[in-house]
Amino acid sequence: MDCYKKFAAVYDIFMARDIPYDAWAAYIDDTLGGKPAIVLDLACGTGNMTLRLAERGYDMIGADASEDMLAQAQNKAFDQGYRILWLLQDMRRLDLYGTVDAVTCVCDGLNYIIKPDELWEVFRRVRLFLNPGGIFIFDMNTEYKFKEILAEGTFGDAAEGAEYQWDNRYDAETKINEYRLSFSPAEQSPLVYKERHLQRAYDIGAVSNWLMDAGFASVRLRDNYTHQPPKADTTRVTFISC
Repeated sequence: MDCYKKFAAVYDIFMARDIPYDAWAAYIDDTLGGKPAIVLDLACGTGNMTLRLAERGYDMIGADASEDMLAQAQNKAFDQGYRILWLLQDMRRLDLYGTVDAVTCVCDGLNYIIKPDELWEVFRRVRLFLNPGGIFIFDMNTEYKFKEILAEGTFGDAAEGAEYQWDNRYDAETKINEYRLSFSPAEQSPLVYKERHLQRAYDIGAVSNWLMDAGFASVRLRDNYTHQPPKADTTRVTFISC
């Protein structure tokens, strides 16, 4: 997962403004019931969810495989006065110093795990570091989104002096979605940086079975941080496992 390097500097400009972090944080807080003391935010990126849960009183740990994304998260936490433990870790090799009460992973971070056996290993490690009764909440992009919404599309945006172009390609046979990003930070033109991102579409039934195999006792499926079950045209599935 050699991505989110230079793009980390412009991530919040383009992505965070389009993602309903506040609504998701409220949903997660309600699901957790305000009870857990320590929460791990996997693939925390620039810390948008980590900081919102810290604001709600949780003792937060943020883990991400991108040093550049974590640097942005650390700066924001310092500016906002939050003391958060940041870990530079690949979730496939998650290794904590102790256990936690809950784990979150938002913004389709788990779609970046493109090998099924490695996804199962992530689930196993999360279960290992969860306290008894702990909850694992995460979301995944669906194949419907990759095939019908993103498909072979080209997307672009410009804001605050920065710009990007994203060329998408989904391979229905391999279930791999490829994003090719070209972007420039503010006051740099033309687009000078490039990154390639890969995500995999997973069958939600298979994911539920792997969670159970990894040691979770129950799995609930929801349509994009709502209380409704997934539908045929659901673009993001929320998994609640305990």
